[in-house]
Amino acid sequence: MKGDIMNVASVLTKDIDHENIVNPYKLLKWLESERGFKLQVPIDVDAIAQKLGIVVKYEFSLPDDAIGQITINNNGDSVVLINLLQNSYLPRRRFTLAHEIGHYCLHRNSAKKIFVDSKQSMSRTASYWDTYESAANNFAAQLLMPKKLIFDEGVKIVETLKAEGGGVAKKDDFVSKIAEKFEVSNQAMEYRLKKLGIIS
Repeated sequence: MKGDIMNVASVLTKDIDHENIVNPYKLLKWLESERGFKLQVPIDVDAIAQKLGIVVKYEFSLPDDAIGQITINNNGDSVVLINLLQNSYLPRRRFTLAHEIGHYCLHRNSAKKIFVDSKQSMSRTASYWDTYESAANNFAAQLLMPKKLIFDEGVKIVETLKAEGGGVAKKDDFVSKIAEKFEVSNQAMEYRLKKLGIIS
């Protein structure tokens, strides 16, 4: 069975145009045009991994401080391990997988082939000085919360909140509703909205 999964992954990755997956925007466009991916909220991060030929395994065997890990093999059989103990919260699991996909897309050609991610390495502030981790965090945020979809869904949510709140949409309510829609944490969504200049 394991060999069959790896063979499927190798076949899937043979025709990937790696030049077109180096940022989340290009990746999503490529997936739509070449792999029939449907761009909708929430982003189906599991389908993205599958369409890239990445094998995803959910494990209890990773060290306690490891949230996730990717082993990149340029022959196509890259494997992501997700620590179930650290990823029981759906938004955390989704961000972890998106982060590992970020390593795959951004760091395939680097000398480093194994990335073991902890809470510290995936922390926005703690990863600031680690270019690999900082880049993978930014990639994950942009992949799970694409600018166009944020604006499209944001308008709908603001209109609903205003209708329900007597013409007023409160920032905290907006962040909570849009985070729920995208299946990300409120903290991740608030940071993304600030980066896009939507809230201050």
